[in-house]
Amino acid sequence: MSGIVLTFPILDGKVEAWRRFCQELSGSRRKVYEASRQRLGITRERLALVETAFGSTSVTTLEAPDVAQALGQIIASALPFDVWYRERLQELHGVNLAGYEQFSVRAPPPPNQEVHFEWKMVSSNS
Repeated sequence: MSGIVLTFPILDGKVEAWRRFCQELSGSRRKVYEASRQRLGITRERLALVETAFGSTSVTTLEAPDVAQALGQIIASALPFDVWYRERLQELHGVNLAGYEQFSVRAPPPPNQEVHFEWKMVSSNS
């Protein structure tokens, strides 16, 4: 399972519209939202509102077996719900996902990766 946290500032005057967007996902658009997430392989999505000194921010957490593939499908999909979802992101955050289409294709890992630190919890049963 992989995950990603996406943080987008909410445009001035759009916090209530962002709250309504969340209400739509859990209410009137719940069935089509769940069908979308199942199709994409997303197993968890969490939207949180964070008030900062710089303004309101949306923090979205996604989990899926292949988060890159799921995000790529959201970016490239022509399905009505996905188009609606992208339009809301543009309206609320000023983010046009069309500018991220290069991420809809899985890129190979960089060949000359220079790892400087890695940590992994080791089970005490080892």
